[in-house]
Amino acid sequence: MSKIISIILPTYNEAENLYLIIPKIFNILNKSKIYAELIVVDDNSPDGTAEVAKKFLNKYPVKVFIRKNERGLGTAILKGLEVAKGEICLVMDADLSHPVEAISDMVKPIIENKADMTLASRYIKDGEFEGVSFIRRIISKIAGLFARGLTNVTDPTSGFMGIKKSLLKRVNLKAASWKLPLEIIVKCNPLIKEVPIVFVNRHKGKSKFGLRASFRYLQHLLGLYCYRFPAIFEFIKFCIVGLIGLIIDTAVLVSAVELFSLDPRIAAIFAFMVAVTVNYFLNRFWTFKIGKFTIFRCSYPAFVSIRLLGLGIRIVTMDILMVFAGMGKGYLYLLASIIGIFVATIFNFIGSKYFAFSKLFLHNSKDEFE
Repeated sequence: MSKIISIILPTYNEAENLYLIIPKIFNILNKSKIYAELIVVDDNSPDGTAEVAKKFLNKYPVKVFIRKNERGLGTAILKGLEVAKGEICLVMDADLSHPVEAISDMVKPIIENKADMTLASRYIKDGEFEGVSFIRRIISKIAGLFARGLTNVTDPTSGFMGIKKSLLKRVNLKAASWKLPLEIIVKCNPLIKEVPIVFVNRHKGKSKFGLRASFRYLQHLLGLYCYRFPAIFEFIKFCIVGLIGLIIDTAVLVSAVELFSLDPRIAAIFAFMVAVTVNYFLNRFWTFKIGKFTIFRCSYPAFVSIRLLGLGIRIVTMDILMVFAGMGKGYLYLLASIIGIFVATIFNFIGSKYFAFSKLFLHNSKDEFE
């Protein structure tokens, strides 16, 4: 195999395991006639992991990078990918849970241009767990199910992967959790070949998995869903903002009538403008990605106009349902109102996204308001 391979081992307190895994990796590489560099990225482990890795510098093509001001599996992998010289990068755990015997199977499909990425799987034929607790298996399965909306691979939370380095130049990877391979799948959309492995429990040391890691994974997962389905999440945020606006509208209306004795009809106009203005800023700076870059004097009137049109659409929808669908009887008008609100909300969202907060009103200055 002529292409250079970079194998990345992110580490934290893996000193005992490095004594075993580094010679084992190079024995497999020699037998498979694969030339590779080994990159150890250590998060300044107190157990002397980096020092152990340095003992192999004169024997094998090993590079050691120590990170003193940053910690985390995802960012450690990114550091390894950044400094890697190989055209193909392989990422695996240093605790011997990933079988080094699978290295050849992981890089071969990429070398032969049959895949952009390989992903080790515990859930396809010949893949399995060995010596792993039932609870750990259940957690792994549930974590994978949460990611099934993003990919069809059988083991989306696998940490053992091979990847063409050139593929990573197209995107900005965040590495918000330890599941960087999943982020690469979502953002790079690579051609993937799954490789069966027997996943075993770590050889020495303690697992880094815990509640904090689980929470960061869920945060990362939410971010990836937002990346893959931006319009859906913008609509959800838009609806949340709309609910906030409804609460503000009601509070201002009641306050104006009860505290200042304003006519309810005049108070309703005032309440509407306050709520719409609050909604405008929330949508501008939170809901829509390019909202904060739009010209205020253009996008604000456009937003208000859309909401007024939305109000008209709600009323027209109600009228049609009450007159032609028999919803004018009893309390059915409430159902007509709900349907009207739903139709108006869709209109308001489309109008806000593709008109008020669109590229039409973008400006190039650094000022937020022009």
